Amino acid sequence: MLKTWNPQFVKLDLTEEKVSPQKPIEKRVIENFLGGRGITVYLGYHTIPTDASPRGPDNAVIFGTGVLTGTLFPSTGMVVATFKSPQTNTLFTSVATGQFGASLKQVGLDFFQISGCAKTPKYVVIDEFSDVTLEDADQIWQKTISETDAWLRTKHGNDACIASIGLSAVNQVTFAGLAVDRVHFFRRGGLGAVLASKNIKAIVITESPHIKELKGLTSEFIDDFNRFLEQKPWFKMLHNRGTFSTIFPTIENTVLPAKNCTRLLQLAPEKISSFQGYGEPFQCWQCPMQCQRNSYQAFVALGPNLKIVDIERIQKAIESCDNEALDPLSTGAALASLFNIQEDRRKLLDIDLGFQWNNPEIYSLIDKIIRREELGDQLSRGEIYLYQQTSEPSPMIKNQMGGMYYYPNILGLSLATSISPYGANNFRSDYMIFPELLGYPFKLNPSSKRGKVRTIILLENYVAVLDSLVICSRYLPIFLQPHRWFTWLSSNLRNRLFNLLPYPLIGSFGLELNTLLSILKITFDEKFTFKKLLAIGNRTTLLERIFNTRAGMTRDDDHFAKFLKKRPDFFKKHDELLSEYYFRKGITPKGLVNKKTLQKTGLLGLITI
Repeated sequence: MLKTWNPQFVKLDLTEEKVSPQKPIEKRVIENFLGGRGITVYLGYHTIPTDASPRGPDNAVIFGTGVLTGTLFPSTGMVVATFKSPQTNTLFTSVATGQFGASLKQVGLDFFQISGCAKTPKYVVIDEFSDVTLEDADQIWQKTISETDAWLRTKHGNDACIASIGLSAVNQVTFAGLAVDRVHFFRRGGLGAVLASKNIKAIVITESPHIKELKGLTSEFIDDFNRFLEQKPWFKMLHNRGTFSTIFPTIENTVLPAKNCTRLLQLAPEKISSFQGYGEPFQCWQCPMQCQRNSYQAFVALGPNLKIVDIERIQKAIESCDNEALDPLSTGAALASLFNIQEDRRKLLDIDLGFQWNNPEIYSLIDKIIRREELGDQLSRGEIYLYQQTSEPSPMIKNQMGGMYYYPNILGLSLATSISPYGANNFRSDYMIFPELLGYPFKLNPSSKRGKVRTIILLENYVAVLDSLVICSRYLPIFLQPHRWFTWLSSNLRNRLFNLLPYPLIGSFGLELNTLLSILKITFDEKFTFKKLLAIGNRTTLLERIFNTRAGMTRDDDHFAKFLKKRPDFFKKHDELLSEYYFRKGITPKGLVNKKTLQKTGLLGLITI
């Protein structure tokens, strides 16, 4: 099946201080899961006990690359990490941009697993000979990310690729992430807290990555592909304003949230139109897009969600989170929880901040979260923690904030968020913004149930494929080009056809997939079809669900959190959509993958239930 890729898997056992010999990934695993997210989920399923404590030695962190990683193909320096999250208690996949993936592949570690727990603080060093060693981290254990990065570069050289944690992770802030070369992040899921619990401060790859040759992936092909990218509106949006661009259709479609998504915020676009981001644009591996360094989720979580529209103060709050690799979405949700509980008339938890919503003084608590001082100690335990001390209904999904939208007005996105083990994790669960808010590849009415479940299954599987190839998920709309004839049809007719046509016909006649399929043709001997791609994505998403249901996840965890007391209509529609999703996905009403689905997808021959 593979033309040029023979991925290797290496395990580091911190408890035993042993490194396993390189072992090739089985061919059947590659055929069924491709790479990246698919293979790390497969390895995690077989490595991490379902009852493992996320911050215990039994949890493992598995980094994975893809067949295109480190090549000329744009943004393929990325890497995925799969682990059990201390926030959600589910199998979790997080993705970081930058060149960490290209560096891993350069030293021959396509898949790299860290398990166990070191006896004292250490950092991992991987050199050009694929040797993995542990070095003492006592001197840098209490340093910030920037201090840690500078110290390690002095010792290992400026060309090293360095993934490091800061004080927030060392202090076991649940939503602390991992920074790559200071400016790229594994944001969601608490990966930094997991590594700190293993006494790991950083991972240093000493070899600077070089472009990997891939037969057929010529500079001419890449030039043509980059020209193709540059013509697309989504490319221009990201290049000019980053994902912050989506705030304007969010306002237009009346789904901009406030008060931890419990209220709808009416905001004039001109009040925030001057926000352009901060710092240098993202410089990702071989990528011409160079997205602006700003994020819709970060801006809304730390701004409008707190009823704050002071752009300069919001920007500084985002920078405070980035300096410590804190997840800004969880940070914003935790801060908003204080206001929510302060307003609780029952006062089961006595909180008096001395100020109300829309006061930027709340940002002073970010440093207290990092250091776990005073009220910051409670906030550091996750945005769900304070709600659990009261009878105030929590807006959290699987113990973390699912995203930053007023969900009753956007039904597809609400379902995609609630069924995901990730919450709002870039486009791993936010993919429904494309059809519902941006009208891409076709427009779906945000408040209607029509067409939502089929679109969710289509896009969740397609995103899983991109994650398994380790292609930036921001390319999702670029790889879902509607055929020209499809755009000529009326919205109602497109929706009807989409609801009636089988997925293979949608792929053949509704969406233009030649670009992605031509890339796969370069990489694999086997001919790929849209149906085969979706089967791989479906297999990956089902395997995640199997792990999580074995760990105790039930249908209740897929329900949207019932914090919107005055919107029973929303919960009724949501429950109907959830039942339809289970039926179409081959899942029982209780949320379990049924035997027929296991047989049909081929999972029964790949895993042990």
